[in-house]
Amino acid sequence: MCANHKYYQIARLKSHLKIIIISILFPLFVSCTDDEPALSDSFFKIYDDSNLDVSYNPIDVVETVDGFIILTGTELNNTDFMGVQLLKIDDEGNFEFDLVLDDYVVPVGEMYLNEADSNSYFFAMNPTTLEAILLGINPQLEIEVEVSISGINYPLSSNVTSGGNLLLQSYDPLSLETEISEIGLDGSFIGGNSYSIGPGDDVEEDIINHYLNATERPLPFFCGELSPGNYFFNGFYNYSFSLVFTDFSDAPTGVVQGQSTNAGLRAVMPLNGSDFAVAGYQFDANYQLASTTLTTGGISSSADLYPGNMAEIKPYTPTKIINYNSGSDYSLFVSETKGRQILLNFYASDGSVAGTHRIGYLNPFTFSSVKEGADNSLLIVGTTFVAGRFERISLIKIASSEISSYIN
Repeated sequence: MCANHKYYQIARLKSHLKIIIISILFPLFVSCTDDEPALSDSFFKIYDDSNLDVSYNPIDVVETVDGFIILTGTELNNTDFMGVQLLKIDDEGNFEFDLVLDDYVVPVGEMYLNEADSNSYFFAMNPTTLEAILLGINPQLEIEVEVSISGINYPLSSNVTSGGNLLLQSYDPLSLETEISEIGLDGSFIGGNSYSIGPGDDVEEDIINHYLNATERPLPFFCGELSPGNYFFNGFYNYSFSLVFTDFSDAPTGVVQGQSTNAGLRAVMPLNGSDFAVAGYQFDANYQLASTTLTTGGISSSADLYPGNMAEIKPYTPTKIINYNSGSDYSLFVSETKGRQILLNFYASDGSVAGTHRIGYLNPFTFSSVKEGADNSLLIVGTTFVAGRFERISLIKIASSEISSYIN
């Protein structure tokens, strides 16, 4: 099920586009030193398409045994939902081939690469039944696992557990509940529970709008594991978009309440015990806390966390937090700026800013996902604009030697 269109690297664009792109990007990658990283250590790639009008919503990237796989949403002719597309990239960032899954829509991350079978796992949705679909794709973009998760609709976010299973956040439109489920790599249901979002149908409208306009004001759905048997999800609960802690009991173990969809958390990363790295928002304002204590066993409000606005960060920006280890542990926050750059903030263990880096100069950039590579590099997927008009997927790999120059 390969796409009808063809991707091209920047080197294969029409000559007038090529000149524009190279003139913009060339200063970013030329070095006067003799120890510039090899192509496989660092690269910056933009993946163009022969259909100039097509748009994308990149979701995630994983590093495979022979390169990378990018998961993206893409436009379909027969539905307003984003379709499912995967790009196979070699270890130097060059496009090899792609796969379009015509039968499914709205792919969700995080993607999970299982080293035991080399498959990359993610969820999507059947547009007819609305059921979640678990897909496992091998490094050649061949489908190895394709399972419908019966009774679970509207997938919203996923993550991997310490036991190698998948955590799936979803929405049940009949019971008006947010569901959190642990799913085996064979699609089996292991455990979970569901929690009321409160009466009314406004939430479903918000979810549909999130699916249809994910690049404008995306709702920050995410989920994860606090410790074995203890989980969290960021989603609708009790009238508001909140961070909910659960051990799959009938009631949450703790809730950090948002304010409708106007204030809440964009990303969290567990540190130690009840300490978390937190990215939050208060209407148009954004903030980052390298370490703060969250109430995991009671009720609290995200409004109490707000320390003031970080004016550089774009309202409604996608945000990710990962642990980056380069001899010392850093909490890395990645988001977008109002100037349409990708912003990397490194925080040391004491909460101080250890370094900052911005990606982008003349061309506008958007951010989707960040991963640490096997060689201690950073992999950043998002979009940029070709000739200032055509939004295209970008993959940036930053070598560890380059990253060390950002950190104090």
